[in-house]
Amino acid sequence: MAVGASLWGLANQSGEFGPVITKPGSVGSQYGYVNLRWMPGSPVFDKAKATGLHVSDWQNLILVNMVGRRFYDETARQYSSNDYKDVDPYTQGSWRNVYSVKFNPRNFINAALSGIDDGHNGGGPIWAIFDADAVAREKWDPRAPNVDGANGFFFQADSLAELARAIKMKYQRVAMSPEALEATVARFNGFVDAGKDADFDRPKPLYKIAKAPFYAAWATPVLHDTRSGVRINAKCQVMDMHGETIPGLYSCGETAGGFSEHGLARATTQGRIAGMNAAAEQRA
Repeated sequence: MAVGASLWGLANQSGEFGPVITKPGSVGSQYGYVNLRWMPGSPVFDKAKATGLHVSDWQNLILVNMVGRRFYDETARQYSSNDYKDVDPYTQGSWRNVYSVKFNPRNFINAALSGIDDGHNGGGPIWAIFDADAVAREKWDPRAPNVDGANGFFFQADSLAELARAIKMKYQRVAMSPEALEATVARFNGFVDAGKDADFDRPKPLYKIAKAPFYAAWATPVLHDTRSGVRINAKCQVMDMHGETIPGLYSCGETAGGFSEHGLARATTQGRIAGMNAAAEQRA
């Protein structure tokens, strides 16, 4: 942008479709990417710091925002995408496929990113709250290098009030109220007794959060893929605000915007195109 490059595909980054932003697949580490975990021995593990605790059953915890309030059904999925059988039956090329689309709004991400009525965007960090019984059910080992407590992504305490007071890190702009967290957990435990979540219709809450120690693990939504970036042409040359190419500047993979494909297929294909055209430009 500093040399005049135009941006492209910004709507793809904020649209309520596709896995651009997702629920984390693991909690207690900064990088809770749903499809990948960094393990000790990885050459980048010094950057990841922890593997995270993989969540096999979201019934084992609740999720709260920065001020200690639940915001949605924890077992719900993130934004939908065009997955196999999402439209069923499906006939290739038929306009009648629209009749097979079921209304099924997925607002987990919207709820997680919503504000807390303090004049700022976003609800701040999202924390997974669970107890010793949940650790046993999930067969977790809540110690380093599985969690990153040293950098403020995992906390443990003998009471919920102590846990709320312990949550201090650079992204937590508002302190969590001990009373609010206690009230949230007490209300949720009441839903377990009642067999119904009166707030967010979570399917039959199964487990109370009652046995010390108690835990708060970083569970903030994560970036899955980047579909916005700089504008390029078919040669992967970067274009300026007037649609003209910027000499000698190329972009490929997830630095380029306007594409739905992501990952190695896109990076490899565009990288080859960019490399071939850059080499030809250099010879010329």
